[in-house]
Amino acid sequence: MKINLEYRDSQFHECSGQPSTAISLTVDDSQKKLILVIPTGASMIERRAAERNARGIEKVGFQTAKHGRVGRGYELVVEGHGGGLPDRLRHSPREVY
Repeated sequence: MKINLEYRDSQFHECSGQPSTAISLTVDDSQKKLILVIPTGASMIERRAAERNARGIEKVGFQTAKHGRVGRGYELVVEGHGGGLPDRLRHSPREVY
């Protein structure tokens, strides 16, 4: 089962069908992966915020209307331009200590 989430208003929202926004997150239950798609034209601030929200879903999951909480403990895969961030910017400083 795959659930598509679209990124708008600084957070991910469940959508039916294909996402209408450029940044999207797909929750793939069969592979236990969160696939974050960030297009080349997205600003760095928008990319970082979307990736930070996706990492939050990776830790606590996403509450859906029909399927309950999904995505907790899944591996986050970043596709597109957003995957090119340096390692020091990918993790919160709090996770390092």
